[in-house]
Amino acid sequence: MFYVIWVQTQKEYEFKIKFKKKVNTSLYGRLLLITRIEKQKHRNSFLEKEKVMFPGYLFVETDYPEEIHEIICSQPEYIKILRNDGVFLPLTQREEDFLNRITGHTERVDMSLGIIDDGIVKVLSGPLSGFEQYIVKVDRHKRKAYLEMELFGEKKKLVAGLEIVAKS
Repeated sequence: MFYVIWVQTQKEYEFKIKFKKKVNTSLYGRLLLITRIEKQKHRNSFLEKEKVMFPGYLFVETDYPEEIHEIICSQPEYIKILRNDGVFLPLTQREEDFLNRITGHTERVDMSLGIIDDGIVKVLSGPLSGFEQYIVKVDRHKRKAYLEMELFGEKKKLVAGLEIVAKS
């Protein structure tokens, strides 16, 4: 099961390295710091940049959340493994399926391609395919889609790369 580790924003990469050094690999399967690819204009071309998709969050696949919590709680940038009334809460199956689908079982969310047809966004290819109903805004110039959905027990606003190739 996947659990959410909440860390200080902009310390995610640093925390991931420390986590791998301190926590025995027998206690966890995967540790995910999910990133997204976005295109940024640089002079007359676009460069792909990698940015953190969920600032302040890492995901650990483990059957031993209590043991991991004990090991990492001494880290200054560590905040907590998300829990409710003292019980560690794993991601729901829906949340885990969403993460696996948009990342393709990796740690990266690639760019999507889409069109706007009569004001409705249709994703032709990429990880956002099938998630059009969550898109609340598209910035065609910055090649970004803004999504709003229920994740980790609260409403989250996400940003993902979306290039609109046609508009009618």
